Formats: sequence, structure tokens, C-alpha cells
Amino acid sequence: MSEPTPPAPFRFRPGPPHWLALAVSVLPLALYAFSSREGDLPLYFNTARAFLDGAVPNRDFRFEYPPYALLWFVPATWVGGDVRGFILAFGLQLTLFDALIKWLLLSEGARRWGTGWRAWAPFAAYSVVSWIQSLHYLKRYDLLPAALTLFALVALMRRREGWAGVALAVGAVTKLYPAVLVPLALAVCWRRGAKPTRALVAGLAAGVLPLVPLSFVWPWWKFASFHVERGLQVESLSAGLLWAAHLLGFAHAQWVHAPAAYELQGPDAEAVRAVTRQLWVAGSLLAAAVSVRGAWRRPPVHMEDLARLAGVPLVAFVILNPVLSPQYLIWLTGAAALALLSGSVGPAAALLVAAAITRGIFAGSTYRTGIQPSFTLLLLARNAMVLGAGIAWAREAWRLGWPGVEALPEAKDAPSPTLSGG
Repeated sequence: MSEPTPPAPFRFRPGPPHWLALAVSVLPLALYAFSSREGDLPLYFNTARAFLDGAVPNRDFRFEYPPYALLWFVPATWVGGDVRGFILAFGLQLTLFDALIKWLLLSEGARRWGTGWRAWAPFAAYSVVSWIQSLHYLKRYDLLPAALTLFALVALMRRREGWAGVALAVGAVTKLYPAVLVPLALAVCWRRGAKPTRALVAGLAAGVLPLVPLSFVWPWWKFASFHVERGLQVESLSAGLLWAAHLLGFAHAQWVHAPAAYELQGPDAEAVRAVTRQLWVAGSLLAAAVSVRGAWRRPPVHMEDLARLAGVPLVAFVILNPVLSPQYLIWLTGAAALALLSGSVGPAAALLVAAAITRGIFAGSTYRTGIQPSFTLLLLARNAMVLGAGIAWAREAWRLGWPGVEALPEAKDAPSPTLSGG
């Protein structure tokens, strides 16, 4: 069965409205880069400074991230000089990647709907959520792999398979989670033929090739041992349920500030953590298989089709994880924004709202000692939204009921690209 031929896209011709919208969406974040809030940035600076001074990561000092992460820290460290300079330089560096994400959303919206209102939906929704997330959006480095992941999805849909492979590989060796999309990308390319598949594999290989010489001087693989030892982070799905049970008197858990995050500890927490890890691995593999099956049975025709398929393993990897730091929602918002281009907006909107309300879990709560019942309900609601969106997209993929593949009202009513798209 050959892959369906997508309708011709509109030609994206950026004009003053696009440039103005991009500037308005990026400017608040560029200004926030001057904020004195530190987040994890001193950690990034100290590790990069030690590296520049000749120390070897995971031999002379512990480095808890995949190896390419350190390489993203080095330019801002070299330019900034000290911690304050690094915070500004790295924040501006992240702002550039934020601009890339928003430009991709603008271009994909225009390619799909021309000048129609829905062309602006992904960009507008993502921009608002990025402002609300600013507390950790520019104070963690997760925006870097998120931009690479979105670039990979767009490149894959535009049949730039080699670039998609490079972006996925670099993203995975920066933050690991983009690796869950490799099976989906392989399935999409396999349906297209041998040449696209070879291009994707070549791109993946090129992206990870630097690890070979790096292995002789840097035991980069030791970063995994740090994450194996991590406990049940308080914002994860299972931790939220356990903390609610604790507040109701059905379980006992201690809210502890561990080296990397706040965790629930104690016998009950350890038992939940063990089960959560098994569910996380099994659920992530199952979600990847569902997305692969969907792509194989009915290859994606529109950008939003691929975004929904990608959302299945991404959501599973995040929501079933025993660690769910607030910045993990950044991993999901790009695909969620693209999914607004057609079809049901419910799951995508739920993910975007979940990312937006995450900040409320901290504001006014006793987060350092254990959140109150009202904030626990907010945490449970946030996690339920993420889980529900993932289940909804998984059902779509399994039933092959993707918007855009069959004729939809939006597709039927769309103006002809040859008449109004240029």
C-alpha cells in the first residue's frame, strides 16, 4: 500500500504580521533573560567552567546529563565569564531557540491554512504558554532538546529525513527523551522507501558519531547511574497519588529535599517507586509500538497527524516517569501546538493547559515541606490532563482515526492552495 499523497501546501511567505507576531512573542522572554532568578543555571555554569579548566566530566566531577548537554553550556560560559554573565548569555541563547520553535509553528500553520485563522492557533497557544512557563522555561535547558525535537518532526514531514535524523540524535544525546521518537521516524521513512530510510539512518548515525572519539577521553555513559538512583519525585503521577493518600491517612510518605529534587521517601514510597519504574518502561515501549503501528497502517498526511503520533510516546515517557520535573512539560507543548491545526483540539488543549497551570503548584504552596490539599488537587488535575491527552491520542492512533487522513470539515472547506496560497 503506497503512502497517501498529501494535498499541496500553501506557500509560506512571511510578511509584516508574521515578523511582528514573532517579535511580540519573543520579546518578553528576551527581557526575562535579564532576570536574576537562577534555577539550575549555576549548576550548568560550574560544570562548564570545570570542563573549560581541564576537568573531565564523570571522572573529576559528576555530570548528571547526557554528554551533548555540556557542549550547549560551554558557549555561554565562555562569553559570560561569571555566573551572572552566564545567566544572561544562556537565557538569550534559549530565547533564540524559543524563536526557532515559534517560527516553525508560524510556518507550519501558514503552510497548512494559508491566511486562515487556524494557521495562527499553534503559534498563539504556544506563545501564551511559553510566557506562563517562563519561571523554568529559561532557567533550565530543556528548551534546547524541545526545539530539536520539533525541528525533527517538521523536517520529517517535509521529507528532509537526513536532517530529521540528525536532530533526533543530537536531541537524544542532549536530553535522552527524543530517542522515543526514533521508532516512529523509522516507520514513517520505511513506508516511504529505501532512500528516505537510508537518509534517516545516516542522519542518526552522524548525530551520535562524535560519541565514539568522546568515549576515549570522557566516560559519558556514567550519567545514567545518577538517574537510576533517583527516587520518586513529588510531582510525578504516582507520587501525587501517594501524597494524596498520605494526606487522607491511607499511606505514609516523607516529603524530602533530595540532591536533585524533592522526593517522597519511606517504605510506601519505595514500593510505589519500584512499580512506577516497571510501568514507565513497559508503558513507554507500548506507546512507541502504538505510534509505530499507526504510522505503518496509515502514514501521516498532515503535520498534525505526525504530531499526534509523536505525542503518544512522548506523553507516556513523561507521565509514567517516576521523575516529572516541571520543565518536562516543555517536551510536550510543541507537538501539542501543532496538533491544533485540525481535528479535535481537546487533547492538545489539555496538554497546553497542563503546562500553563504547572506554575501554580509552586505559587503560594508549602512546596519545601509538602504541598497542601488544595495544591495536591491541582497537581492531580495537571497529571490527569497529561495522562488523558496521551490516552486520547493513543486511541486515535490505534483506531486509525486521525484527523486529516479522512475528509474533515476543515479540509473540505479550506481554500485551494493554487487559488490563494501563491
